[in-house]
Amino acid sequence: MANASFSSAWNCSASEVVDTNSSSVSEEQKWVLQALHYYCYNIIIPVVCSLGVLGNILNVAIFTKKKNTGLLDEVEYCTTICLVSLAVSDMMFCITTFPVGFQTPGQDIFHRSEFMLYYRLYSSAIISMFIFSSTMLTVLTALMRYLAICHPFRSRQFISIKATTIGIIIVALFSIVFNLVTMWQHTMVDCLEEDYVLLQQSSLFRSPSFLYTQKLLWAVLGNFVPLSILLFCNIQLIRALRQSRQLRLLHSRDDTSCLSAHRRINITLVTIIIFFFILVAPSEITKFIFLLNQEEGFRYAVVSYVTNTLQCINFSVNFVLYYVIIAPFRHTLHEFLCSFPRAIRQKEERERSSANSGKQPQTVMLLSIKDKNHI
Repeated sequence: MANASFSSAWNCSASEVVDTNSSSVSEEQKWVLQALHYYCYNIIIPVVCSLGVLGNILNVAIFTKKKNTGLLDEVEYCTTICLVSLAVSDMMFCITTFPVGFQTPGQDIFHRSEFMLYYRLYSSAIISMFIFSSTMLTVLTALMRYLAICHPFRSRQFISIKATTIGIIIVALFSIVFNLVTMWQHTMVDCLEEDYVLLQQSSLFRSPSFLYTQKLLWAVLGNFVPLSILLFCNIQLIRALRQSRQLRLLHSRDDTSCLSAHRRINITLVTIIIFFFILVAPSEITKFIFLLNQEEGFRYAVVSYVTNTLQCINFSVNFVLYYVIIAPFRHTLHEFLCSFPRAIRQKEERERSSANSGKQPQTVMLLSIKDKNHI
């Protein structure tokens, strides 16, 4: 494994590079960084991303089927739209993060037709877009549930299919615009060898003042503001789950099945937010501390490897939460999985019946010939 440099962070708006050839990094520390890179980026993250893609595809399929049943009230329907959008964003994060495990640490020279050249050019921006969109979609869903549970009458003015769709579109556009500058993080320089290029940081991203401003904006708008909103909504939802049964009954119009469905959604969302604080918040808080201390050495690299892996797990774990908490989700999943063998059996039965129907006229014809001969 190369000893040159390690790309150690994707959850900031730009990837940081730790120079393992620096005199501040000892030989033992280099070995630790190489081992962490191998186990976290080459083994754990590709496996987690693969499971995350599969899980989020099932999330989209099951929630879409649930959305199309026509049995949901408007609030639950809007929440389901947000959960489908969140699953799509998480799935795209897993897809775009998966190739990280196949990067060669320290590689800066690429052939022009090489996939990894363009992945290095644009992956940081694309991954950051999906991190930001997933975070904001979680915030949007939490705000909707907070309004629906704690302010049921007022929520009817704000929670609608049209408003939810507009909110998701705004989240998507803002995620793109906020991370668009990272597209120009690297530039290509022609090498002496034909069709090979050297990848290096652009002059803009070599500016300490620009990098500090960009990381500070990301820390505030992409981390602390959403975390504060999620913390507030989570406290209110937990309080509502424990104390405001009367409000939930009023909101669900004394419909027991509707009450149960809303309660399951609230518990699921509370769990998602708790996992967000466990798996994502430590990454963002520690990196903000390192930003304030202007420290990017061995400790920063270790923290980045570990917290990036935890963050990747966060975008892949929602399927497990849905399966454990939401009984209708389990039931729909079982039906969905059992439908494949059933479809195969039905296809085989149709083929057998068509084969038998093709043989039947011949049998009738033979019988008629024998009857004529007998006469």
